[in-house]
Amino acid sequence: MATNERQPLLRNRTEEARSGVAQIRAHEVTASAQDNPDYPIDHGYVAWMQVVGGFIIFANSWGLPNAFGVFQTYYVDTLMPDQDAASIAWVGSIQLFFTTIGCLPGGMLLDRGYLKSIIAVGTVLEVLGLVLTSFFKSYWAILLSQGVCMGIGSGLLALIPVAVLAMFFEKKRMLATGLASTGASVAGIAYTLSMRSLFISVGFAWAVRILALIILLTNAIAFAVMRLQLQYGSKGSKFGFHHFKDLPYTVFVGAFTLFVASSFVPFFFIQEYALQLGVSKDMAFNLLSIMNAANIFGRFVPNFIADRYGGVNTLLPLSVACIVTMCMLPLATTVSSLIAISIAYGFLSGGVIIIPGPTITDLSPSSAEMGVRLGLAYLVASFGGLLGNPLIGQIKGDGKDAVQNFNGVWFCAAAVMGAGVVALVATRWLKLGSPFTVGRV
Repeated sequence: MATNERQPLLRNRTEEARSGVAQIRAHEVTASAQDNPDYPIDHGYVAWMQVVGGFIIFANSWGLPNAFGVFQTYYVDTLMPDQDAASIAWVGSIQLFFTTIGCLPGGMLLDRGYLKSIIAVGTVLEVLGLVLTSFFKSYWAILLSQGVCMGIGSGLLALIPVAVLAMFFEKKRMLATGLASTGASVAGIAYTLSMRSLFISVGFAWAVRILALIILLTNAIAFAVMRLQLQYGSKGSKFGFHHFKDLPYTVFVGAFTLFVASSFVPFFFIQEYALQLGVSKDMAFNLLSIMNAANIFGRFVPNFIADRYGGVNTLLPLSVACIVTMCMLPLATTVSSLIAISIAYGFLSGGVIIIPGPTITDLSPSSAEMGVRLGLAYLVASFGGLLGNPLIGQIKGDGKDAVQNFNGVWFCAAAVMGAGVVALVATRWLKLGSPFTVGRV
């Protein structure tokens, strides 16, 4: 990384006003903007271009686990039929684990202003992982290339939209983050449909290489448009577990971890469940796309509400509704009921997946600590992503009754999310003094 790129992402504006000491600006800053103390907050061309760049980064980081179901089904049915579904799920979970755990180094580097370098390195690792995957047919090779290499690349990118948008938006922070995060759902739809079609038309190897090219080209756009605020002051927040002395933050991180462990379960297993019910392969593939389409609206409609009432207050009813929906999955045995459940869960889970990030920024006492506190939260939550889907998948039965086979999967995921709801209530209690107190949290 070039030395002239070193520049703190976030600043303490009070300290700046007191000190008046000029600092070297990041090289990402355009010359025309250097005459101003900061880019405009909550409006302006530059701010909304961060939403565009964030949309792309969300699509090519968090959007990839949303599309893993199409790989899961192809690996089980075609490429690795000797492997059971739970073993294949480890590939997606390892990828999700590294995507989440990579947020800590990504957040620390962002605090020091390495925006462009992170995008470049993350993109190279994603593309390399996909290209290597296209040549492999063995389980362990794909686990390392798609799960580890691609996951690390996604992890470096994954925190960028949340942290950067927190700099450019205050009153509209939840909404801006929600709009950008729809990229993950759009990617889940587009990548699922296109990869399924390409697997048939050009084969697995070239389909994966085409996906690598798409990621390379779209990330190049994000590289060009994304910016940092013109920051002064600290050299970035320091890594340390002392942040967990803040009890509301710590308990909320626990809730976030439980949500990560449970919220992706229907995305991973809805296709396999539908196939065991006797649904056609075409319809089973479409269910994941339908779920991701509904997830788009679930990522910005609840966020609009969260800007007014707070992230924790919005997450509570959303997560309870997700639990009810998962418990209703055993009743979905026809195509129409599966479509209805997919739409409902896709919408409700959108907020559960994306609201925790900007909520953590709201729970941070200082803007200069947002990067590392976000990174620490995602570090802990990564273990939920690593263990959730495979362990819950182990509960799946292998009998002839599809509903009985998956009952444990849906109810276990609902129970884990239920524990997250308890942690949300505790967060309100710690923050407001009582879980019943009216207040924005």
